Amino acid sequence: MEISLQNKKNEVASDINIAEGKIITLQSNDIKTIVTNLKKSYGFTVIDNYNPFFLGLTVKEELEIYTKEYNEEMYAVLFEIFDLENGFISRYINTLSYTEKIYLNILRNMLIPNNKVLFVDVFKYLDHKNKKRMILLLNYLKEHNYFTIITSYDVDVLYSLGDYSIVWYKEIADYGPTIEVYKDIEVFNKNRIPAPTLAEITYKAKKEKNIKLFYSRDVRDIIKDIYKHV
Repeated sequence: MEISLQNKKNEVASDINIAEGKIITLQSNDIKTIVTNLKKSYGFTVIDNYNPFFLGLTVKEELEIYTKEYNEEMYAVLFEIFDLENGFISRYINTLSYTEKIYLNILRNMLIPNNKVLFVDVFKYLDHKNKKRMILLLNYLKEHNYFTIITSYDVDVLYSLGDYSIVWYKEIADYGPTIEVYKDIEVFNKNRIPAPTLAEITYKAKKEKNIKLFYSRDVRDIIKDIYKHV
């Protein structure tokens, strides 16, 4: 699917071909406008866990309001991933913990039949256990050929999860395989764009110590590679 991104200055980054079954990360200084554009122009379901607002009194009522017809397979998958008991459906929303409200927000959005999903600040408010659950969900979407875009204010999260990455800061616009996009650290530093820690380490090893490491998103691989050269 080919998409064009638009920022608040009405500047456009076009001809970005995103593939189904891949996680696409989006890093920009104008996330809000771009996300709105992706929702309106391309029909992405946008899931933002910041202060979700609910209309129903119970979980069941909320799902009925939000989703007139929903994907029963996804319903079962989400209950399994988030380890929800059958009684969750009859709970009153005002009795839910904040994490459970995040589950409900994801649930009501993911049950809408749509294979285009965008997670805003994908790990926001999630502890380590629930980050792992979110990764399980992202992997499920990959396996079932969803178009999946994620954003995060933590570029290390984007680097670790993305198959492909979009980086757009002012005149700098790049799209490609994640490791390739984040290789040119000089461009990131020159333009004051946040860069992934592991990519910085690999770049500095070559630049300052003349140690040629393989770019990797696993710190264990980088440590092994360093030992080979030291």
